Parts: sequence; C-alpha cells; structure tokens
Amino acid sequence: MTARSAAQPLFVEPSPLQRDVLRTILYFDVFHYPLSPREIYEYLPSNSTSPAEVHQACVNVPLTFLLREDAGLYYLPQVSGERDPVLDRRANEQRAKRFMRIARVMGWIIRQFPFVRGVGVSGELSKGVVSPDGDIDFIVVTARRRVWVTRTLLILFKKVFLFNRKKYFCVNHFIAEDYFAVPEKNRYIALEIATLAPLFNASFFRRFVDHNSWIRTYFPNIQSVHTEDALDAPRGIFQKILELPLRRAFGDRLDEYLMGRWRSIWRRRYRHLSDDKLRELFRTEESISTAYAGDFLSQILQEYSKRLAAFGLEEVIGKAP
Repeated sequence: MTARSAAQPLFVEPSPLQRDVLRTILYFDVFHYPLSPREIYEYLPSNSTSPAEVHQACVNVPLTFLLREDAGLYYLPQVSGERDPVLDRRANEQRAKRFMRIARVMGWIIRQFPFVRGVGVSGELSKGVVSPDGDIDFIVVTARRRVWVTRTLLILFKKVFLFNRKKYFCVNHFIAEDYFAVPEKNRYIALEIATLAPLFNASFFRRFVDHNSWIRTYFPNIQSVHTEDALDAPRGIFQKILELPLRRAFGDRLDEYLMGRWRSIWRRRYRHLSDDKLRELFRTEESISTAYAGDFLSQILQEYSKRLAAFGLEEVIGKAP
C-alpha cells in the first residue's frame, strides 16, 4: 500500500462528529481504503453516536463537499490518474477470500510444529483485503520460553520446503502464551490488535485483546475480536512427542541461545539501522519476536499526521468506555 497526497483544507466549520469522521477517513486514506458508515463508526475516536448518525454526518455540509460516495463507501476524491478506490477495494476483497483459504491451510501446517499454541492472521488479510503485491502475515503463539525454538523451526521449514518464499508464509511475529504487554501504544498498533483474525485456538487472542483494553482509547466502538471461524486444535500426539526432547532446562537453554543467535544475525544484516530502530523493528526478547525490515509503522503515522495537518485537524485519543 502506498500513500498519496492530501486533499484541500476545510473551509466550512464541521461539527465535532464530522471532525471525527474526517479523522477516521483520513487515516484509511493512507491505504486508499474507502469506508462504509458502519466501519467509520467502529474506527471513530468517539463513542456517543451510531452508524446512522455517522451516515448523516457524511451527507451534510461540509463533508458532503469533501467526500465522495460510491456503493455505500465514503472516501476522499482521488487525484488525477489514480484508480477508483471502490473498485480496488472490491478486487482486494475477492483476492482476500482466496488468500484466506490458503492461510487456513498454512495455519494448519504451522499449528503442527512443536510448541505452537495458536495461529492468527494480521496485516491486510485480517481486515478482509489483500493488495496485488500483498502477502499473508501470521502471528504465532508459542509455549512459554519457546519463542525462539519455534521461530527457528518455522524459518527452516520455509527456507527448505518453501524455497524461502514469503508470500503465503510470512512468519514475522511470535509471542509466548503468557505475553500480553504491548509497550508501544499508537493508532497503527491499536488497529492491528483490534482486527486480529485467529485461525486456531482463539482463546489466547481473546485474552490478548482483553489485556490490551487501551485500544479502545483509539476505537471505543470496536467490536471484540472475531473468533467465530477459529478452530480449536488441541495438541496432537505427534506434536507432544516432538516437544519431549526440548522440555525443561535443555529447552530453556536452547531457546536462550537461539535468541542470541537471531540478535547477532539481525545486527549484522541491518547495520545501517540505529540501535533504537533495530530494537523497535526486530524485537528480541524471551516472550516476543518481531522482524520487520520495512519501517511501515512510522511511515504510516507520518502520512496520517500530514493529512490531519492539511485539514487543520489534530489526532484525538479518547477514553476507553
């Protein structure tokens, strides 16, 4: 997804609700993603309203002059030469259906690995769309103190059996089943947590979202994590047998050793990054592993700030209901 330049500033004073509607549309404008009134309501920074009132705010002055509506979706007018965002969204939704079928198969494979306790999808696919160059981002839940053993086994599987192809097997995020803390809190991360799509063993994801109730300061109207399609997958005999040699102290020492090895690999591979940026993108802790070569979070938040400034707005963070 790429951002585009912002539209013209406001010239008519909007109501508080209209300002919040515009703030919401501006954020998703970074992704060229038009929204329905129901979606605007769910991602609104205020909660004293309803989808019907949101729709009314969109069709009243001044938003009626600023927004464009097509097939029940609202968005900012496109600059010359860009594609229709509604057509793009519909195409991306169709692509996401195929990707989700693949994700379920790949998720089942991941679930069979030692110490895997849950599998979910994040990124674009968790929001029901996949762009032409998109991939499947998995979030893998592991047993306590086995993040790095699990990560190493899955990366080896990808390199050997999938020829290191990442499109359908992007395993960049691992968390232990006892990990709930999210130190960095912003709109981007709040949306990622709120839209997690569990594939296997949804109970962890429900607890994870419940422990991170701060996301409702950004999205007070958001629904609970959707777990209807997630499957319960208890540990099988084969998985238990594979885990036996790596239990207790030996497994603890191996996991700690592998964490150090991965830290050294990333330090050598990304020498151009500062220590702070390396820690931010490649989190290397006992209970969490992330590996994101692109600094998308900062880029997206910067683009959002530019759009807000172009309309004379500032970000609003409310209080959890």
